[in-house]
Amino acid sequence: MSVSIDGKVHRSISVVKYGEPFPVAKRSIERYIESYGHVLIYIIELGQPKWTERLTVEIPMKFVITDIINPSKSYNDSKKRNHLKLIKE
Repeated sequence: MSVSIDGKVHRSISVVKYGEPFPVAKRSIERYIESYGHVLIYIIELGQPKWTERLTVEIPMKFVITDIINPSKSYNDSKKRNHLKLIKE
């Protein structure tokens, strides 16, 4: 199990297009999440896949964010509003 950077377990529905690989539980993958940016996530659990009309599969999943690779503008703005600082010893 990996450590979450925000202490939360997130839930989402992953849309897999025809020909793309399916996500695998207990593995890390890179994703883009609008409120965080380009992140590395660790998938805890996958739900039951469901076919859609557009040759895609929707897979519910639970995951934690383990690293922010490239933060989005909204994430950087929220850090400034919260007055978070990095303290070094």
